Amino acid sequence: MQIAVIVCSILCGIISLYMVWSCVGGLILKRRRIESRAPKARIAAVIAARNEEAVIGNLVRSLLAQDYPRELFDIYVVPNNCTDATEAVAREAGASILTCAEPVRSKGDVLRQAFAQLTAMNRYDAYCVFDADNLAGKGFLRAVNDALAAGLHVAQGFRDSKNPYDSWMSGSMSVFYWFMSRFYNESRARLGLSCALNGTGFMVSDAAIRDIGWNVHTLTEDLEFTALCAIHGYQIGWMPEAKVYDEQATRFWDSCVQRRRWTAGSLQCMRGYVGRLLKKRTRSSIDVALLFLGNLMCLVGLIPTIASVIDVYTRISEAPQYTWLVVRPLLLALALYWIACSLGAAIMFRWQGKLNRRCVPALLLFPIFLFSWMPVNLYACLTKPPRWKVIKHTSNLSAPDGELDEA
Repeated sequence: MQIAVIVCSILCGIISLYMVWSCVGGLILKRRRIESRAPKARIAAVIAARNEEAVIGNLVRSLLAQDYPRELFDIYVVPNNCTDATEAVAREAGASILTCAEPVRSKGDVLRQAFAQLTAMNRYDAYCVFDADNLAGKGFLRAVNDALAAGLHVAQGFRDSKNPYDSWMSGSMSVFYWFMSRFYNESRARLGLSCALNGTGFMVSDAAIRDIGWNVHTLTEDLEFTALCAIHGYQIGWMPEAKVYDEQATRFWDSCVQRRRWTAGSLQCMRGYVGRLLKKRTRSSIDVALLFLGNLMCLVGLIPTIASVIDVYTRISEAPQYTWLVVRPLLLALALYWIACSLGAAIMFRWQGKLNRRCVPALLLFPIFLFSWMPVNLYACLTKPPRWKVIKHTSNLSAPDGELDEA
């Protein structure tokens, strides 16, 4: 048991040092700025939508309000398995409709059919993928045009939050995505590594889609396509000026359902792609492989924790008179963990210009959100991959770019 704890501690330490280097070290370097270019690229915005009548109209309208020539972009909504008025609301808002001729079991299936139809049109230079509950910042398409002109074929935008104050859970999820944008994708862009796609707010060129295809089959199509890009030699760029505002889960259980699916999909990618990524032996492919191993390392980290709990229980059982001496260091460690996590969350809210009294519940309970990843990951490892479950999106916000006001 002691040997297992030592080995696991060493592995976790190595991964932790790598993450600290890649996150913090990357921020010290300067990122090469993408120059602003005259609008030229023809772009298609692609939105998969299932029973999203409450929010789809606001996304379409935010895209129509882009700071980009209207004749250079089109908006396509792809309804699938809908039982509401998603298609009618999207049409009324100004979107075109693509239909799915084949059965749909996931967002990946929807996008595969959509890309097949769009590439057949031979009309577009790039495609931007959004979730139906999003709002697009006004400069999103202009940033995509600049990224294409700079030679990027795949790039991820900045995933911001639409509802960070709705609950402590939506606030915690917001912090998670702000961290991913600032300390994962921003760092990798500065280090010359490939960024990771975050499921929404990304672009892929027509040439890349034709070369790689959209042959994704896991529960996390974004991570799978990230792996395929690394294998095919496409480095995913970073577009911090391309903001997309995403609606976060407001209930703890809904967040657990989402994260279980993400972990299950990440484990599918780990089994299917880590070997191929390591065999490729490029800096970006190895970095993506380590991303997939992250959930496994999270579980490995449980072993020293469990061993510590067993050790504490044993010592208390043998000498109950020294209970306080044994428990006190644990309580101190817990307090330091709580303070560090809450302080980190406060810093992220501050960097986004959203630190105020409404975020206090998220700051106080963010440590619980972080700790809950462990049981969620463990449950995902011990069970079969889940089916996709509907999580309702109802946030009636319509104005992106910083000041989100009630519609």
